[in-house]
Amino acid sequence: MTDVTAFSVDSSNSIHQEIMDISQKRVLIIEDIGEMRIMLKSLMTSLGYSKIDVEYSGQMAIKRILEKHYDVILSDYNLGGSIDGQQILETSRKNYAQDHSTIFIMVTADTAYESVVSVLEYQPDSYLVKPFPPAAFFRRLEKVQKQKKIFEGINTARKLNEYEKMEAQAKSIMAEYPHFASQCLKIIGESLYARGRYKDAKSHYMLIIKNHKTLAWAHYGIAQCEMQLGAVGAAIKKLEQTIELSRHFLSAYDLLANAHEDQGNLEDAQFAMKRALEVSPRSNERCLRLADLSAKVADWETAEHAYSRIIRLTRDTINEKVEYYYEYLKCLTNMMNAGGDNAKLADKFKRSLIRLRSFGKANPAAISNSFRIEIQQYLTREHTGEAIKSWKQWNRLIKSGQASPLTDAQKHTLKKRLGLL
Repeated sequence: MTDVTAFSVDSSNSIHQEIMDISQKRVLIIEDIGEMRIMLKSLMTSLGYSKIDVEYSGQMAIKRILEKHYDVILSDYNLGGSIDGQQILETSRKNYAQDHSTIFIMVTADTAYESVVSVLEYQPDSYLVKPFPPAAFFRRLEKVQKQKKIFEGINTARKLNEYEKMEAQAKSIMAEYPHFASQCLKIIGESLYARGRYKDAKSHYMLIIKNHKTLAWAHYGIAQCEMQLGAVGAAIKKLEQTIELSRHFLSAYDLLANAHEDQGNLEDAQFAMKRALEVSPRSNERCLRLADLSAKVADWETAEHAYSRIIRLTRDTINEKVEYYYEYLKCLTNMMNAGGDNAKLADKFKRSLIRLRSFGKANPAAISNSFRIEIQQYLTREHTGEAIKSWKQWNRLIKSGQASPLTDAQKHTLKKRLGLL
């Protein structure tokens, strides 16, 4: 009788502790359709979760993810804005904003996602295709939670940079749960690489490929090691193989661009970024890289397209920056200088200049830079009278403190170009 009572008390305490644990966990729901937001929140509430944040915008979701830790993230794939669920997942995992203990489940109406998810570099822990019954959601979540529990020790070791412990635990899990072999082998490679054992890591990845030739992450692992060992040419070949196996392996394009840039092949690096943007066209980071590389090789048309895309993606978001407009205006000026369609380019220039001055009106340096580039484009088009008008307006704003001042040397150079000396 005593034993039964003890068991009942222990069982009650265990259930109480589990409820308490769930109530302390944070959940983020990212969904642009109101009815779906309500349903997902209701499902999580029914399980005992109470700390639930809800976002309909991908931009705001990324801001939240970078600011705080979440235990569970449920994200729609197609959010209808400039950021989709896959980009949120990539940002989360790539920047380590959410560690590996975070459960990330993709919710999508796109059945094509099923055929793509297996070759994605950044994979969600699970995914559900709409519409789905609550029972399916609960089963999927429970399955992921069990898997996270198995890898809990590895995730803790990773956070503490205890890479030898990660490797030992991965080997132990692989022996007990053979169906997790791929994840464990990946973790062992990660551990060897993090400890600077590049030759051992390379051998480890090569052995994996010997048995599983189509694992893109293993080819990428070899490429990373080759880069660290100074074999850039070999790394480039491996990265091309990685991309051939999985065109969605975005880090392979990034490293490929790095490798080509290391060898001084800027046009090849530029091409790698173009290919990456065909796969992930709404990546600000890669658009910026393409714009920078294009400017370095004086490919002003591609640079202009890249900055135009960045401006569209970031407009009215926390990522909008005056620098993007300034660089875009520089591209347009260089295109005019190269003999482009001046009337069309001048119209683009005018519209972007208005936006820059409106957006950057509280930034004196931005205002001065806007006038500097405006005068430059007027002189490029041989509209000296307009350039002088712009110079006079600029001076008035400098005197009122709305634009940052010039040095005497800068004033002298500018006046000389305007024919005012």
